[in-house]
Amino acid sequence: MELKNNEPGVATWSDLKTFKIFSVSGGNQLYRNGYQQLKVKVVVEVEDWLWGSVALSQSELDSIVLVDALTGLALTKDRHREDIKDWRYTEREDSRFRQLPPNGPIQGSVPSGEFVYTKDFYVTTRSDTPIDLQLCITRADGKKFLSSKASEFGSLVLIPLAPAVYRSEQYSVRTIPAYYSSQSPDIAKVEGFVLELIVDQQRMEFVADFYMRTHLQIGSSDNRYSGYYVVGYGDGRAIRTSAYLSWERPDAVGRNLSEKGVVAFVLAFGKKGGPVWVRENRNSAALEMRDVFGNFHQLRVGITEETLAVWVAR
Repeated sequence: MELKNNEPGVATWSDLKTFKIFSVSGGNQLYRNGYQQLKVKVVVEVEDWLWGSVALSQSELDSIVLVDALTGLALTKDRHREDIKDWRYTEREDSRFRQLPPNGPIQGSVPSGEFVYTKDFYVTTRSDTPIDLQLCITRADGKKFLSSKASEFGSLVLIPLAPAVYRSEQYSVRTIPAYYSSQSPDIAKVEGFVLELIVDQQRMEFVADFYMRTHLQIGSSDNRYSGYYVVGYGDGRAIRTSAYLSWERPDAVGRNLSEKGVVAFVLAFGKKGGPVWVRENRNSAALEMRDVFGNFHQLRVGITEETLAVWVAR
């Protein structure tokens, strides 16, 4: 289908021979959290006035955009604003986040041929409305061509899903072996804990946007230690907080425990007579992060001296 456009230029092809879009995974659903991506592949082949396949210019290939078939408007590309509930796309994959398991067979394919071109796009959404994607390409002379909805794979319907919300009992914290040798006067020993979210008997990974309001710290009634404090770690890095920690941070053990999408907490025991002296208990704090599908989690993390354990709650 041709759209009217009067920009000047030189046309080297007359029409579209193939112009299609399909989901690389076979799925057509994604969370409307603005972070999870769905990878789609575009295939284009053009022909000259004698119906022979001919080359596309780089600028013509670069001109391909995704279009909302209902409104005829191109989707926003490469920009991110959380307050706009729309569909967007980029040409860059965010490897932190995973696609949902396919909910259908992979139907599209790339035909062979010297002048068959492909492009990969990564679609995200904050909209609660499904979209029917079409393609638009601009020829060198300025004429625009839409993919035909009447042809196979001329359009692709995508379905947004509400961000997942999990029950309190699906979150838990368990103890994990941890060893840390400190030469400073701060830490006598450490204990390790990991946060777990189990969904359909699978552990959910946490990969981005880690934040804990403050480091946890409580005094000690055990005369062997001067106090206790907790440092959080996510995906191999210390979790960002709004408070500075003046005592030693056991980053070596924390990074190791929190690799591969794990959230870990390292409980440090202050050495008796050392500088760790808790004057104000901070026994709970807000905890935020995103899981591997881009869904946002807000929890409360805390520490108790009675059982000397780290806990979480929604």
